[in-house]
Amino acid sequence: MKFNIEKIELLKALLEASKIIPIRTTLPILSCAQIETEQNKIKIKTTDLEQTIIVECNAKIIEKGKTAVPINRLIELVTALKNGPFDVVSMEETDELEINSLNGNYKLTSRDPEEFPELPETTTNKKITITGKNLLNIIQNTGYAVSKDDLKPALCGIYLNILKNNITAVSTDGHRLIKYLLKTEKEENEISSLIIPIKFLNILKSVINKEDKITIGTGDNHIEIKYKNIYLLSRIIKESFPDFNSVIPENNPICAKISTEEVVDSIKRVAIFSNKTTKQVQIHFCNNEIIVSAEDKETKSSAKEHIECDHGGEEIIVKYNAQYLKEILQNLKSQETNIFLSSPQTAAVFKPCSQEMNEEKVALLMPLRSN
Repeated sequence: MKFNIEKIELLKALLEASKIIPIRTTLPILSCAQIETEQNKIKIKTTDLEQTIIVECNAKIIEKGKTAVPINRLIELVTALKNGPFDVVSMEETDELEINSLNGNYKLTSRDPEEFPELPETTTNKKITITGKNLLNIIQNTGYAVSKDDLKPALCGIYLNILKNNITAVSTDGHRLIKYLLKTEKEENEISSLIIPIKFLNILKSVINKEDKITIGTGDNHIEIKYKNIYLLSRIIKESFPDFNSVIPENNPICAKISTEEVVDSIKRVAIFSNKTTKQVQIHFCNNEIIVSAEDKETKSSAKEHIECDHGGEEIIVKYNAQYLKEILQNLKSQETNIFLSSPQTAAVFKPCSQEMNEEKVALLMPLRSN
């Protein structure tokens, strides 16, 4: 295999492909990129066995072939090279990949490309058509609450319930739950529901444009997208998602309207004095104000702030993880937020006071248990 390619072209493709590389793996081939030549282009493929990405880029093909090479080492080398074209040569007899530039000659150990996992056979039954803007809104409004616990696979993705004219997206990590309804009158999708891994969606988030229309193919076990020079394939999470509608309280009697920015800024300051393990802040809802406070008995430090709010109901004191509370308020993206409560031990419901005409946001946050 031999081809000539511009540094910028190759580096951009390698960086896209590297997003799928697992951080830790017992299979050395999964730390590699398979590079294969085609007419006037090369294909760079990486996989973590759950997701696969293939990135195409233009090149002058001199001799056809394919190889597999550790991608992080290759990125490190290509980044350090000067801008301009260079030759890439795979030497099967010595298991090496050689790069020849104007400044020098560089050799990397390569692996047998036949070790690289084959793409699974897929059958696309349905298609989801959505604008880039709407897809980005779904990911940004729900992605931050996806669980990072691999022992709870159903929570490691975003659940989508797709109807003809709207999509409901839900994420939860067991501490908070985000429900985002998006009306998509112009898209007319087929009815379906599935859980998409957050890794797949985060890669999409980094490459799609708001103005483009995106078509995602879904099958019984896989989801795929071909977008510009990228092909992305992922397993669907085949687990039962929690019954989210049943856990969102409908009639929490206590309501407080807060200035979102004021409360977020207050939490940032007060949380500095919270316990580093629990990150606990206390929110005291009383007559037309909330008191945000935190205390760390280990360091004998504390903080307290008073903020005006629209609350004339029952007095209540609730304790939350400061990071979770701050993220919910920030991602609701509203100048004012309504908080609905029932008791210090039950979940609070957060709703923005203003939002786009075609969307509805609801967030649920569990309190920390008092000692």
